[in-house]
Amino acid sequence: MTGPGDVRLSHAQQRFLWDEEMTPGQDDNNVVLAYHLTGPVDADAMTAALDDVLRRHEVLRTVYLWDVAGEPVQRIMTAEAAGIALEHVTVTGPGLPPADLAARVCADWWDSPFDLERRPPVRARLAALAPDSWLLCLNIHHIAFDGQSELLLAADLGTAYEARAAGRPPAWDAVPGYREYARWEPDRIPVWAEMDFPFWRKVLADPAPALLASPETDQGARGEYEITLDAATTDRIRGGIRAARSIVLSALLHETSAAVGDVFEVDAVNLTTVSSGRFEKAHTPILGCFVNPLVLPLRGLRTTDSATRLTEVNRLVLQALRRARLPFDLIARDLGIQAADAGLFDVMVALQAPEPGGAFASGVTYRPLRVSAPRAGFGLVVELEQNVAGHWVVAGRWRQDLVEEPVGRQVVESLTERLLALPHRAGIR
Repeated sequence: MTGPGDVRLSHAQQRFLWDEEMTPGQDDNNVVLAYHLTGPVDADAMTAALDDVLRRHEVLRTVYLWDVAGEPVQRIMTAEAAGIALEHVTVTGPGLPPADLAARVCADWWDSPFDLERRPPVRARLAALAPDSWLLCLNIHHIAFDGQSELLLAADLGTAYEARAAGRPPAWDAVPGYREYARWEPDRIPVWAEMDFPFWRKVLADPAPALLASPETDQGARGEYEITLDAATTDRIRGGIRAARSIVLSALLHETSAAVGDVFEVDAVNLTTVSSGRFEKAHTPILGCFVNPLVLPLRGLRTTDSATRLTEVNRLVLQALRRARLPFDLIARDLGIQAADAGLFDVMVALQAPEPGGAFASGVTYRPLRVSAPRAGFGLVVELEQNVAGHWVVAGRWRQDLVEEPVGRQVVESLTERLLALPHRAGIR
């Protein structure tokens, strides 16, 4: 039943709620974050800091219900009612690196779906490895979180921890809650629809054929492979992208499509990426899910000159980003698109936000650790991760029932080779 403070979900939240209703506990929707903290961590101050952040960002205290008309609404709980606590745990594994220990701390989360109707989708654990070595692990459902949110959360948690370690509450300005965005979005959709529908109808009028076989299950075992490019190499590639008058996302999509064309021997592919979704300055400090899928059918993968096609792809990407406000579920409904049938989500390409890291508070530093999910829903995901130290990681994740490991590795290797060749193709020595 709807309460006085309940608000309709944003379209981004609706997509994740429908997904969770149909296939509870999908690993792709389960955000697991782990950080290695170095220094004299005060566990009590960390507990208080997490409580401060939960009070600051209402989306972390939100549950998702159905009103009398069968429509989903979000309801914000008080911090006391939410009952989210920092769990203090122990982990053993003499000689294991922190990333492996973090995987142990988080292991059961992958098989413990959130009950979005009853409890806010947040879990947190703290483990002491040594007096000056700690693991902080968080589990948040994607319905309440995105890549930009991690940067905001890390910054606020550090601010709150430093204040609590000094014996005082954090002094920060209030930020809008995510429900303000959810209230704001519906009034803009008619304007966006009038401006953006013609573009998307044209772009998606003739999608490329499906690349992968239709899956028989919602998830499959995950395979993954990554290649790290050092900071100097990354800088050279960035220079090549600038010399080609492109942006990084366009270059990533272009080179990924070319790599897919080589490995799968196709001349067209539908690449799915996402926009960050924070279109207004007022939304910048809000924690929550803003991402919106963008589907771009790319052609001429093996038959068009690379420089010419990069220019074309960059133009298309810039046009798409300017029209990324209209929720993709409305576009799909308008065009009668069934994503699974059309193969629109065979290949996801993500330019990840720069990862957080560095000084957490006085005397304490932190760095993120990767905790790999055991399963995948998407067939093939290609990511470019921007490390805090200035280097890039070219990564591939795939469903082993849809993509064989040698094929997944070939895509990552081909993409990396193409990125390394960019400065040469742009005429940079």
